[in-house]
Amino acid sequence: MKSAIVLTGGGARGAYQAGALRALYEIARDESRLEIFRNLVGISAGSINAAYVASRLDDLDGATSELCTLWKALETKNVFQTGTFSFGRTGLKLLRNLSLGGLSSKLRSENLGLLNTKPLYNLIQYHTDFNKIEQFSDAGKLESLCITATDYATSIGVTFYTGSRSIPDWKRHLRQSLRTPLYADHVMASTAIPIFFPPWKVRGRYFGDGCLRNTAPLSPALHIGAEKVIVLGVRRQKEVNLTDEYIAPSIGRVLSVIINSVFLDAIENDIERAEFVNRILRSYGPTPEGFRPIDLFYQTPSVTISDIASDYADDLPSIFGFLMAGLGSPKESAEILSYLTFLPAYCTKLVDLGYGDLMARSDSLKKFLRESSAS
Repeated sequence: MKSAIVLTGGGARGAYQAGALRALYEIARDESRLEIFRNLVGISAGSINAAYVASRLDDLDGATSELCTLWKALETKNVFQTGTFSFGRTGLKLLRNLSLGGLSSKLRSENLGLLNTKPLYNLIQYHTDFNKIEQFSDAGKLESLCITATDYATSIGVTFYTGSRSIPDWKRHLRQSLRTPLYADHVMASTAIPIFFPPWKVRGRYFGDGCLRNTAPLSPALHIGAEKVIVLGVRRQKEVNLTDEYIAPSIGRVLSVIINSVFLDAIENDIERAEFVNRILRSYGPTPEGFRPIDLFYQTPSVTISDIASDYADDLPSIFGFLMAGLGSPKESAEILSYLTFLPAYCTKLVDLGYGDLMARSDSLKKFLRESSAS
């Protein structure tokens, strides 16, 4: 039974996935099920983790351990330029582009972001051997690596992928696949958080974050033939009601709701949809041709990550604090902070949380893996 690991978006919340991936490796190793790492799906920040692991398939022990180390040491300057001059120059370009329609499309596109993310590109390029990914793919060790980004010109969610030649291309409403060797540019395109991070150019087109139009995050895993899917999410599952605490709709709060709807709602909706289809397929006799039930294991944080992020608002670079000050209190903009707080102490907490959360569910995961191997 083919398995796949789906790594969702979430900016700095990707640190949680790193810890969960380490725990997943240790449990899968003990169960002799390391083949689950042969199909990886990355969306937004998840694409960073997916590409890194895919480039180290011959040393998953080192890969998952060192990925945690990288996240724990991550600083804001490793992700975007933090100097006042750099931020001011980028902000002025953005304002000019918004106010002057006569500028060239090239200039407008390359400066539609408040932050300069060249440091992140350098970080990904340095630590991820993309040539290794193609070597593992050609050798059959990597069955598939899928990275999704959004084409700004057409609003199509494009899943760039490499892997087995037996995987057919697919096309659905506003989403399609494109087989291609994968590089740092594809990862940067997938992680380009709108407004904050600038669009990224791939093959002559500008792309933004893969979560923007990704209404079916499980889709790549299903198209590559997976029947068992492990999803590492980055939002705590909890029931909310209209009787919960009231928060006035400041700019920060409104943006937090928008960002959550972009990054997190889609995967939860897709899982709910898949589980609904599963119940139908398993309740009405033989499965119709072209359909199959999907076994899902969904891992999410045991605590609310935005609550952790709000504790580090005062530790961010001063220019970033200036940017956030106009959005409201740290509590009101806590969700935004949770995506953009790239600090060692914060990321270390998330890595440790991800590892501990999945280890706490080790019995359930072992059962899931054993059922997979026995099928």
